[in-house]
Amino acid sequence: MLHNGGSFEAAKKIFDETFDQVDVSEITNAERQLIATGLNPMEIQTLCNVHAAVFRGKINNNSKTPTEEIPGHPVQVLKLENTVIMSLLNDELLPTLKKWQQAGSDPELLTRMQHALADLMKIDKHYLRKENLIFPLMTKYGITAPPKVMWGVDDEIRGWIKAALKLVNTQPTPEPYDIEAAIEKAAKEVDEMVFKEEEIMLPMDLEIFTAADWAMIQHESDAIGYTLIAQPLPWQPTEAELAVKPKPSKMAQELNAMAEDLAKSQHLASDRKPKPTDRDVLKEIHQDVPMPIAPAETLAKLQAAKTEDGDNDVHKPSISVQRPKPKRRHAGPDVFGAATSGTDSGRIEIDGIHPARVLLPTGAMDLEQLTNVLRLLPLDLTFVDDTDTVRWFSDSGERVFPRTTAVIGRLVKDCHPPKSVDKVEKILSDFHAGREDHADFWINLHGEKMIYIRYFAIRDPEENYLGCLEVTQDISEIQKLDGEKRLGD
Repeated sequence: MLHNGGSFEAAKKIFDETFDQVDVSEITNAERQLIATGLNPMEIQTLCNVHAAVFRGKINNNSKTPTEEIPGHPVQVLKLENTVIMSLLNDELLPTLKKWQQAGSDPELLTRMQHALADLMKIDKHYLRKENLIFPLMTKYGITAPPKVMWGVDDEIRGWIKAALKLVNTQPTPEPYDIEAAIEKAAKEVDEMVFKEEEIMLPMDLEIFTAADWAMIQHESDAIGYTLIAQPLPWQPTEAELAVKPKPSKMAQELNAMAEDLAKSQHLASDRKPKPTDRDVLKEIHQDVPMPIAPAETLAKLQAAKTEDGDNDVHKPSISVQRPKPKRRHAGPDVFGAATSGTDSGRIEIDGIHPARVLLPTGAMDLEQLTNVLRLLPLDLTFVDDTDTVRWFSDSGERVFPRTTAVIGRLVKDCHPPKSVDKVEKILSDFHAGREDHADFWINLHGEKMIYIRYFAIRDPEENYLGCLEVTQDISEIQKLDGEKRLGD
């Protein structure tokens, strides 16, 4: 009724007269079914607050749970941030706006609004943690509609706050009504999102996330940061909590089943051939030829390690070997009895004693060297494989855009807000089809940094598509370069 333009008050009246309570899963299922029938998530997003207003006070869940009281638990942290955010709105920003309107013109009150809105802009950290840590897990469990809708609303909220902050900093000061409308719009949107997080998203996540999931969220949160609170106390689940296996959840089962139906109905499932398993690769390498036995000295070292470790299967050392191919040459000294894998364009060499070495056409590095070289590159790199799945990203500790390990194994289309998905899919489609080999973009980030973003199609010598490399660089300082500075200067 609402999506067809019906009256909100009439819909609210019908709902109140017909229903006593509504479960979180029912709200989620309703939104998913709307999307499955062809409704654009962006359209749901525009009426998201209307949905929340209809359901407010009718959602059947206990908002106070033991989990949210545990200091440092991600749920407690999110709710603590929401408490501070709502206090900023209700105890400072909105009362100051009212006083400023009544006073007519008061520079001190205007300055307070400027500071309050600048603080509210820090909500970005809260949303970034939600989008980069919680949403990937929801997607993993088949809950795809709420993240799509909420991410789009998050971006709108960022825009409303930014617009209000720009108004209060504009000289001469705009009309009071314009400032009032902008601030009240931003405040209302933030308030509605707090409600959606605490009454819909978090109860749903508590139903399906495991202790290991929450531990991952906690571990990755510090790198993104927090909103208007100090760094939380460290929290980790107990061994007993980690040992508990995920229990079958009626909600998760329903949502997963609907996710599969949605994927089929919208042809979202990948039609590309699956990636070969390790077993497939080994079969291709050995071609049914018996594997050679490692040298005696290597076997002796392995046996000694096995004995020292108490024959523990969990930590048992192992070695992989391969039938050598003729006329293969590589950089670096030969290692007697070394196990190798790979192609002439690159190999990994393992002798069971020294660190594994990566042999490339132009040289070699061991894994520690390679890891730290990648870590020090003045670029942010992200690798997406040929199934459009995120497989790796570099981490210098100072990325332009946050990346967390939660994105590994996630489809790249699920790592972007709804407004950007079609653009990302167009780039990847062109790469797959061979129409394009790269795409370049540059943005002025918050008026502070010039960011250069490049996408490259990765192909082998036979032009088979292997994936996409995203390269992001802050070029602000590079743009300031002038003249020359030579090595001897």
